[in-house]
Parts: sequence; structure tokens; C-alpha cells
Amino acid sequence: MNYHLNQQGRHLGVFSLEELHRRRVAGELTGADLVWCEGMVQWQSLDVVLRQKLPGALRVANAPEAKPKTNAALLVFVGVMLLLFVGGLVCLGIAMVKFAPRMNHTLTAINTARTEPDAPEPSAISIASQPIIWASNTVTTAEMTVRGREFRDREYVDEYKLRGDRDTMADELSLGLVQNWVASNFGGDYDTNLPPLAELSDKLANDPDCTDPLVLTVTAVNCESGPEETRRLERAVKGFENSRHLGYPKFFATVTLASRAMQDRAARLPELDALALRRLREALADGSLQPKDQAELGEILVSGWGSAFFKRNELFVISTVQNQGRPFKWLALVLAGEHEINLAWLARGNGTADTVTAAGWQGFNLHLSRAAASLKPAWQLRPDLPLAPCRMMTVALGDSSLADMRRWFDRTLAAQVDYETAWNSMRWGLRPRWFGSPEALLALGVTALNTRRFDTTVPQQYFNSVRDVEEDLDLPAGQHIYGRDDVWPHLQEMYEGYVAQAHNPASWRDHYAIIAYLAGQYAVAGKQLPALGWRTSDQNIWGWGRDLTLLPLEVAARTSAQSNSVSAAERSWQQQDVATALKQYRDLAADTNLDDRTQAFVLERLASLGMESRLQAHEWVDYLPADTNFTGWHVERGNCKLNADGSLSVQSGPTGHLLYCRARIGTEFEVRGQFEVERTSTKSFQAGLVMGLPQVADDYTWQAFRIKRSRAGGDVASFSRHWSRQELLNPAPLDDFTNTFYFRMKNGKVSATVNDQEVFKEIDPLQRISVNTNEFMLGLGAYNDANDTVIRYWNVQARSLAETTGFQLTTPTK
Repeated sequence: MNYHLNQQGRHLGVFSLEELHRRRVAGELTGADLVWCEGMVQWQSLDVVLRQKLPGALRVANAPEAKPKTNAALLVFVGVMLLLFVGGLVCLGIAMVKFAPRMNHTLTAINTARTEPDAPEPSAISIASQPIIWASNTVTTAEMTVRGREFRDREYVDEYKLRGDRDTMADELSLGLVQNWVASNFGGDYDTNLPPLAELSDKLANDPDCTDPLVLTVTAVNCESGPEETRRLERAVKGFENSRHLGYPKFFATVTLASRAMQDRAARLPELDALALRRLREALADGSLQPKDQAELGEILVSGWGSAFFKRNELFVISTVQNQGRPFKWLALVLAGEHEINLAWLARGNGTADTVTAAGWQGFNLHLSRAAASLKPAWQLRPDLPLAPCRMMTVALGDSSLADMRRWFDRTLAAQVDYETAWNSMRWGLRPRWFGSPEALLALGVTALNTRRFDTTVPQQYFNSVRDVEEDLDLPAGQHIYGRDDVWPHLQEMYEGYVAQAHNPASWRDHYAIIAYLAGQYAVAGKQLPALGWRTSDQNIWGWGRDLTLLPLEVAARTSAQSNSVSAAERSWQQQDVATALKQYRDLAADTNLDDRTQAFVLERLASLGMESRLQAHEWVDYLPADTNFTGWHVERGNCKLNADGSLSVQSGPTGHLLYCRARIGTEFEVRGQFEVERTSTKSFQAGLVMGLPQVADDYTWQAFRIKRSRAGGDVASFSRHWSRQELLNPAPLDDFTNTFYFRMKNGKVSATVNDQEVFKEIDPLQRISVNTNEFMLGLGAYNDANDTVIRYWNVQARSLAETTGFQLTTPTK
């Protein structure tokens, strides 16, 4: 087994245990040198590993320690010096008390900078448990957001007022759009009398009077259609050529356009990058970017919307900033350090440690040392800014130790206590794959919680630590550790703290109720929901690997007078014992003492279980809502209307339509049906199926089969992960009004026909989804091509193809 060797922060390579033993005996290595190999939780001293792996290996021919001789004169001298030292400390203490307010930040920096190179490496848990220290001048995200708003107000709102096309009928709406856009991202006054940003952007982009390139840029970034966004950005970038605007908004528009997908991307990207560099030089020369803006520009180029542009043009950007001289020295140093970090990982490669060559390690260490040579002076120049010490955390992660990483973490938090990137990086360093363990991750979360800084996101880091532990445990989809005895009390403390002290306790109650539910703490969830009107926000119930659309009703039922009966029925339901669960819920439905929410929950379960019972019998089941309350279904988007003939009309919203049946169908099934195009404002339309855990559009726990007609793509059938462009496409014979379809999923393969013509035959999806088959559902849905569309679904039926009674329970598809 080979071990990585780290000597005083330098990675010396990978060696066998025997070679390390030989060097230790020869005196080339000390027992305090650190080693690590695959499978070890953290770095350990060489002597500890040798004692464990090679018993007796440290019995080397060392001379016995000589007993020191006592020297009376020396003792007297030491005593005198000790008295002088103590006296000095007293004087220093008096001075510190006198000047404490002035030195608060400096003392914090000194404390976090202390090093003990000869001391043994502390454990990951002890490092994670060190308290967080901040000073009176340490800022928070809220304060930085105010500064960010001031910057954007100057760059966009004031810029439009001074240099925009103001002599048009669109001026008032244009100014309102720009102001609301800034306010929506950075706070401030938001004009609620204006339409939503996307709607107002569409209106102005289609207004012939609106030609100002700055306003067109804002309409682009608030557009919900990707192709339309690109078209607006193209108009804006061209419009800036002859405008009076300063360089910064031009720079933003050009870089944003370069980040979007374009058909001729390979040819356009170098052209746009060259233009963006010219715009950056303009912004630095015309004063739209000033020395006081270095922190903003650093964040933009290192981790914000300009990071990809910077990586493509690092040397040019660094040279441009360096040419500004001393006023921009901090930014030049940070960008130079970031460049070296990127070179370090380029030299090393992204493979595991055992795949890195000797030359790769040499280049990695060389570039990281160069990165430190730029980032350390940047931190010394501006210790009040968090970016430079935070990037030093990455350097320490690669070539030093967890203790060194923690020192830079503390320095970052001394500047901004809730700097999210620093917390993310520290948790990453505490992952088992690096220097830590699950216990160390949770210890950092407790450390964050102990700050009691509920005015910031710091205590929330406990939840983030739990999430990281879950990720490393590779739990089945939908399972969580929130209810563990060593986790739940801390989660409860965190949520209670935010509910009591946050400016917006409702959002925390919402999240609290969900976590309590997932932890099995139904009584706690039941205490939060009344304050929310027994509703959870749509944006919070997704992403848990579970269908939580019935959470309020289930919590009400589990905390009602019938809680024991409900719990027993739910156990049967979760175990896929459909027959028993169906009987138990029918018995509950006969109870005349049910409260309204419990009754509603029982009816929802009965609707789903009735369908599941027929699916288990391999019957063809009508797969459309059976009543106008849509019992057993969840409508995620679109306006749905159940017609008298049993068909379903769906008007798509801005991003399409999606609804699914809560009956669990499993991963092997077939579906048949037809749809009509009732209305389309263009000739384009989409209809189709969604399957898995079909939640919001940014959740990739579902797949889609779509039948679509578009101006650009023609008539096609698509199978994709979510509604993304990761799709398989085949031509499909579509009718203008009525179309039939058949879809089959069996053994992970997909087959389909459209109007009796085969479009897919036993295909493998490009990417499988991660969802427990106990949560695998089926529904209707398709994206919308920015047009007004109404689709009517007819005669949709489904049948389970599972070969055994019941459905697959535990195997997630990945």
C-alpha cells in the first residue's frame, strides 16, 4: 500500500511503507511527518502509522537520551528573564485593555495567524470544533448586499438615467424595469405596481420604442426563453456600439452573451471574448469601474457570472488589471493567485491521487506555491476582504493540512463571518475523501450553531453539514438522517433559533415543518403548520426525493385523534401492502369524527390505493383525473380543466404544463392515449408524458417523453431527462390536430410509437434518474415554446408490466 507524504506543508510524493520506514531509520524523515493513504480518515504522523503497520519498526539504533546537567548560573538567568517576561505581559495587558476597541480586528487576525509547526496535527474533529471568532468590524452578507446594490444602482440605474434613451414612450417602464431588477437581486424599493420582471421584459423587448441597449440587456437576463434571451443580448451588444453608455454594462452584456448557447459558438466565442476584453479596458478607463469596486469585480471574475470568461482569458485580464497600477494591486494579486490555482489543477489532472504522475505532483505543488505568493500579499493588503484568504483555503487543501486550511478559514470569517464559499470549502476539506470524517462535518455544524448568529446564515451551516454527511453516506433516494439522536436536537435548536430571531420567520417555519416531517417528528411539524395556514410553499417541498405535496394533510392526520390508525395505515402503504392499506383507509373513511384535513388525506390515499390495486392486477387503468378536485393528482403547472366527456384540457403556462398521478406505478409500465391541439398561437405545440418524481423544472428526478412541433426542430419525438436538451430525438409523423401515442418502459429500456409509427425501439436513456421506485410516478406534461397553447388529452390509459405482485421497492434507478 502506498502513502502520500507531507512534510511541513509540502507534498513530497507517494511511497511504500517500507521506503518510509527506511527513510525514517536513516534520519531523512521525522516521526512528525504526515502520511495518508486510501481508506484512512485523516492524515497521521509517520510514527503512528509505522507502529500500527510495522510493529517494532521504530526500534532503531538511536543513542539514549542524555540526562541534562544542572547549571546554577543558568537557572538564575532563566529566573530573571522569566520575571522580566511576566512584567512585560502585565504591561502589554494594560495596553491591550486601553486600546482594545482599536485593535479588535488586528488581534483577531493575530490569533488566527498563529502557527505551531512543531506541534502534532490535531484531529479533524478538534479542528472543526474550534470556536468561530469575529470582530466588531466583521461584515455580513446583508451588509455586502447593500454594497452590491449601491454598485448596481450606479452601474445600471444611474447609468440609464444619465445616458439612456430617455426621449421615448418606453422611458418610464424602462427605468422601472432596471430599478426592479436591481431590487429583486439586491434589495431596496421594488415597485409592485409594475408587472413581474419577465412579463415587463417581454413587453419592452417587443416595443419598437425600446432600443436602449442597457434596457435590452435587462430584458434579456429576465427572459424565460433561452433562444429569445440570446436574440435580445445580440441586439444589446450591437446597440452598445454607438451608444453613450460607459464600459461596465457593455462588459456585462458581452460576457453574458458569450456564456449562452449559440449555433456558431466556436466562431463567435473568440470574437466575443476579444470584445469583452476591450469593454473591460473601457470600464477601467472611463471610471465605471473604480478602485473601490475591486471586491465586486473580484467576486464576479473568480466565482460569479464572469468566471468562465476569466478562465478563458486569464493572462489578458490580469495584464489589463495590472496596467491600472497600484490602485488595483489587490485585484491583480487575487487574479494572479487564481490563475496559479487553475494551473495547479491543470498540471495535476482531475483523477484520483493514485493516477497523478510525478510530474503532475511537481507542477501541482509549484503552482500552488506561486498562488500563495500572490494571495498572501493580497490578504495582507486588504484583510477586510474575504476573497483572498478564502482562495488560500483551496491552496491549503491541496498542499498543506487541515489545520492550515482552518487558519485561512478563520481569516476569511474575520472579514465576513457568513462568507458562504468559505463555509463550503471548509466542509469540503472535512469530507472523508480529504482530511475529515462524518463526525468532523457534524462538529463544524455544531460550531456554527454555537455562534448563535441567527442574523446570518452561519447557524444554517449545521443543516449543510448534515446534507454533506448524507451525500457521503450515499443513502437511497428519499432517505434522510434528520431523525437521528445525534442530529435532530441540533436541527431543532437551529430552526427554533431562526424562527425566534429571523426577520422572516414564516420561511423558516415552512422549512422546519418539512424537516420535522422527514425526521418523523410529526408533533413538531404540526406546531409549525398552523402559523402557515396549513400550507407549505411550493419552492420548499421539492428536492427531498419524496413526494411531499400532501405533507400538511398527512401531518394533520398523524396528529389527529385517529393518529394511531393513520400511522398503522401509513406503515402498510409504505411497505406496499396495498390490500391492507386499502382496508385500513376504508375503515378510517367510515369514521364520522374525522376533521376536515384528516378526511381529505384519507380520500387522497384511497384514490391512489384504488388505482395501485388495479395496477398490481395488471389491468389497464384510466390515467386522467376522475373528479374536478383532481383527487389523487397534483397539478404542478398549467391551467387544467376536466371536461364533461372525461377528457382533460391543459393550457400551458410560460414554461409548459405538468401534472402527475400520486399512484405509484413502478418502473415497468406501458401507456396509450391521444391528444388534440385545441389552440396554439403559433404552429408549434408540445404534449407528452412525465415519469419518476416529476417536480419543478430544475429538479432532475424525472424523465419526459414528448411529441413536439417547432419552427426550428420540425416534427419530432423526444425522450429526455427532465425537459433538458439531454435528449434522444427521432422524426415523428404529426397531425395538425389529433395524434395518438404509445409508450413502454421495461427493463430500463424505452419503446414508443406516434400515430402507429415506431419512433423509439428498446433505447437506453442518455442519463438515468436517481429516484426510489417506491416514489416512481407517471403524469402528463411538456415544455412550452413561448406560445399560447391548449392541449386536450383523451383516452389515456396505463398498465403495470411488473412481473411480481406489487412493485419494485428498494432499487433506485441511477
